Amino acid sequence: MPKAKANRRGLKMISCPCCGKRFFSETNVLQHMNQPTARCPPSDNSVPCSSINRPPHFPSADSNAYQDWDLNPPSPEVHETEDFTMDTPEEVIPLVPGKFVEVYEGSSEVFPGGKSFMDTFHEDQYSGERRSNLYFPFASQQEWQFASWLLRSRLSLTAIDSLLALDIGIPLSFHTGKQLRAHAEVLPSGPAWLCEEMEPESPTKHPVHLFYRQPLECLQSLLSHPLLTPHISFIPRKVWMSVARVCRIYDEWLSGDRAWEIQDALPRGATVLGVVLSSDKTNISVMTGNCMAHPVLISLANIDASIRSKTSLHGYLLLALLPIPKFVHKTTRVRGLLQDRLIHQALNRVLTPLKTAATVGIMMSDLAGNLQYCYTPLASWIADTPEECLIAATSPKASPITTATSKNFGDPFHHPPRTSSITLSAIQHACAEQDPFNYKNFIKVIRALRLNGVAEPIWKGWLLSEPSDFITPEPLHHFHRFSWDHDTRWCILATGVAEFDYRFSLLQTLVGYRMFEDGVSKLKQVTGRDHRAVQRYIVGVIAGSVPRRFLTAIRSLMDFRYLAQAPMFTDDSLTELASALQDFYDNKDAITAAGARKDSWEIPKLELLQSIVPSIRLSGAVMQWSADPTEHAHVQGIKVLARAGNNRDYYNQIACHLDRAEKCLHFDIATYMESKRGEEDLRVDEIEGNETEEDKEHEPDEEEFPTDHLAATRSPINYFTIVDALVCSCIPNAPRPYRTFSTATTAFHLSTKPSLRLSVDEAAAMFNLPDLHTAISEYLHRLESGMPHRVSGVRSQQDHQLPFDRLQIWCKVCVQQMHYHSRQTPDTPQTLRAFHPSTVNPHGYDAAIVNADPDSNWPQRGLEGHSVVQLRMIFRPLHSELLAAYVQRFDVVAQQGNMNNRNAGTGMYLVRWAVRSNGSRIGDVLPITLIHSPAHLIPHFGKEAHSQLTSQTSYELSSDFWLNKYWSKEFYYALSSLSR
Repeated sequence: MPKAKANRRGLKMISCPCCGKRFFSETNVLQHMNQPTARCPPSDNSVPCSSINRPPHFPSADSNAYQDWDLNPPSPEVHETEDFTMDTPEEVIPLVPGKFVEVYEGSSEVFPGGKSFMDTFHEDQYSGERRSNLYFPFASQQEWQFASWLLRSRLSLTAIDSLLALDIGIPLSFHTGKQLRAHAEVLPSGPAWLCEEMEPESPTKHPVHLFYRQPLECLQSLLSHPLLTPHISFIPRKVWMSVARVCRIYDEWLSGDRAWEIQDALPRGATVLGVVLSSDKTNISVMTGNCMAHPVLISLANIDASIRSKTSLHGYLLLALLPIPKFVHKTTRVRGLLQDRLIHQALNRVLTPLKTAATVGIMMSDLAGNLQYCYTPLASWIADTPEECLIAATSPKASPITTATSKNFGDPFHHPPRTSSITLSAIQHACAEQDPFNYKNFIKVIRALRLNGVAEPIWKGWLLSEPSDFITPEPLHHFHRFSWDHDTRWCILATGVAEFDYRFSLLQTLVGYRMFEDGVSKLKQVTGRDHRAVQRYIVGVIAGSVPRRFLTAIRSLMDFRYLAQAPMFTDDSLTELASALQDFYDNKDAITAAGARKDSWEIPKLELLQSIVPSIRLSGAVMQWSADPTEHAHVQGIKVLARAGNNRDYYNQIACHLDRAEKCLHFDIATYMESKRGEEDLRVDEIEGNETEEDKEHEPDEEEFPTDHLAATRSPINYFTIVDALVCSCIPNAPRPYRTFSTATTAFHLSTKPSLRLSVDEAAAMFNLPDLHTAISEYLHRLESGMPHRVSGVRSQQDHQLPFDRLQIWCKVCVQQMHYHSRQTPDTPQTLRAFHPSTVNPHGYDAAIVNADPDSNWPQRGLEGHSVVQLRMIFRPLHSELLAAYVQRFDVVAQQGNMNNRNAGTGMYLVRWAVRSNGSRIGDVLPITLIHSPAHLIPHFGKEAHSQLTSQTSYELSSDFWLNKYWSKEFYYALSSLSR
């Protein structure tokens, strides 16, 4: 049998754990690390290579790959092919320093005979014309770029005709919008849209049509997509903190127990494709009307969660547009039952190929054009709570995941899972007791059984797909919407509407974060972003105005949400997560006692929180199942397109536009890759003609065709990369000292030109810093003597003569850190302000965390060895390399009976202005590089906020503050580590 096909230049196999260079095998990695001149010495913490990437077994010519399979093997012709070059599998398990990775042996075998993305492009019926004109049916690349823009735009045919009637100076092969769209029909197509008329059980006002695409074709499109190629994995794995295998790590779906268990149930060599579906009704009318759409999206859990969540990378494809009929039956409850049945009927029509493939498997082409025998279990169905009940075939009075009913939603324990057998048994009992088509009597039966009346649920017969497993927690609704609907309402009732809004209006927020000048209670059309914004401040805002146990209950729920949003978990962090939820249950009676809620706790989302820890162990981190990307896809792929049409045949127009847009995207990628093929081959031939054998072995792999420019992603600016370029003199004309610089944990960026140029005395008067002169003198003395920098306010120097008189002053600095859970990924930069007092901005200062101990380690050790300060001035002495900041210190207020000095109610540090005996605030000058993180403070308002406070004066007139750990998730994780 010929070898499996792979392109040596196009594969990313194994990365060096130190420098990130990519190699083909573990041997090459070790050779690279053991080079005498290498900067990547092997570490005792490195993962044993023998356990990292054990290649799955490959069938040989004299072995029967299907001998243990109770299936008919594919015909031999499927594997016939000629140009194969290597035997290495294409599954990539990256080296993870300090961790032990156990991969599932014998999974994801590959066979020759598949088709890659470019193979499909070359087999198009017009491939012959494209040998002479790559952009056929368009005359040139310039014409294609113009046509592509028109096709993807939302311009009507009339508007396109008007544009093409102008003399734009480009010779075009089309002159009207219809001719342009006729050209687009010639482009290679992806999964085709189909339309079928359905026959509902009961009469409807209008014919019912189902628009959909073949799901297996959609999955094949995702598997072959060049933009997703480096980010798809196939082999289940278990990641441990150490080789002792004591503490487990959960992140992606393939790292959970469920992927491993599914692989156990499949034949040896099979590939698991975890299907991800998402559905939700969405309104496409503007202002008036009642037009709805019910889209279904499809993706793969095998795609990295960070990539799948970026809608610009097209990790989700629109699979179907479910009908929303208007039944003529006069009873509302019966109409709802008929609609639910029709949804499941339509889903069964669309998803039957996936159910079949989950049972018997199907050959599909992988990233390099080889074949894999794939099974398609349902990994996750992303939906809000009502949609989850619809999919699970349960009523709103029952949990879609567990056997709990509405009376049990407040129970402080996890109920047994609602398995498919339980629900199917209840459906069978209901059908035996009453005819399902005798709607009124059948409704009475299913009401008692907590069913929605669907007799043939979509998941029936879907192998290895239990509703209690694939209905995963959804953060947008289960966390943020829950917080707005319940936490915020409880706090308003306990604090009082006027007091609650007044406290929110007094907050000063960091740049880029929402302010609430008019409070919160009267907000209209609140979005998920608003839900998150309120969560950032609500614990500190209500502190002091509510009973302590009430505050503890709210804080515990907030801790649970923040901890649950982590991108990875360990067994220890899952224990902490469960403990936070238990703290809420231990104190939730205080919410009832405060009159914020009645005795009943019939909140479906509250019961669903009990399933989060088990879901993480089964399916990985919950953030990968967030509806944020799918909601965004609804806006871009449904609402915007529907509103750009003529308000008729919405589904038909949406399908046509998406079909054209997808053709344009794929044609863009294919033509770019094809145009680069010749020059890439020439470059490689030149290199290979001059390199030695040793060079070949240690040469890192490069992608065959860089396609990053085709992805419309907007990544945050990376100041760390800019610093590297400056250090390597890649920017020779950069002003000195560099305005962008970094430490091991933090990068800084200042504008090229300072905001002000003042003398020291003028700066002291303008910024209201009477001790600035002496503070600078003390700072210079510490630099000369090598003393550590601390904000002590001590002045040891008697002679305050400075070697300079002029200062360059900046009013803002951008600070950037790495993500807490991914130290190689930069976070979004945060601007810190240090404006001088003025009538417009009396107190424009932000808080920060600075290094107070040379041995401190941010963020691993949290606030230990650090100080909380207010940034008052950023400056540089003229003709000097020094960049410094004047800061004023806060002291942590000791909490009686609490060793870590955190308040028991808020879980936050209470800080107070550090003052001298005369009442003046303690400040000092520090190197700006001692700033480790931005921070946010909330005034401790007490029982009632002072009526004379305003948002401009509340911080200067307050003495005590809460160090708000909830203002960002990265700051929360730094201050809430298990080790502290």
